Amino acid sequence: MSERDTDTKGINWKQADIRQMDLIPSDSVDIAFDKGTLDAMIHGSPWDPPDEVFNNTGRYIREVYRVLKSNATFLYITYRQPHFMKPLLECGGVVWDIQVDILGGADGSFDYYGFVLKKLSPPVPASTERETQKADFG
Repeated sequence: MSERDTDTKGINWKQADIRQMDLIPSDSVDIAFDKGTLDAMIHGSPWDPPDEVFNNTGRYIREVYRVLKSNATFLYITYRQPHFMKPLLECGGVVWDIQVDILGGADGSFDYYGFVLKKLSPPVPASTERETQKADFG
């Protein structure tokens, strides 16, 4: 990709393990897109995925969340039903505003879904909030 798009300005191609993107600084990406990577990590029953699925997908989703700027967007396209995907997308350590759109399914084909996940700032834990208030009011 980097060789093909050498003349394209504003795009930097990098190769990394999606679950540990140390090459990409936190809060540095405007938009992330997935069509197939997350789906490839999922196996087993959709009602009760194995722990390995929760571990791998959770690491991936937390890394995407980490590299996205505040209020940036993660676009995810899948054939998987939203009620199966939301628990994986809403893993610990992330706070999203999630919108789901049906993108297909006309003429007897299967529906597919577009998830638009907007990164929200995580809430301040209550203990940290109280400590901040104490410091402000001395």
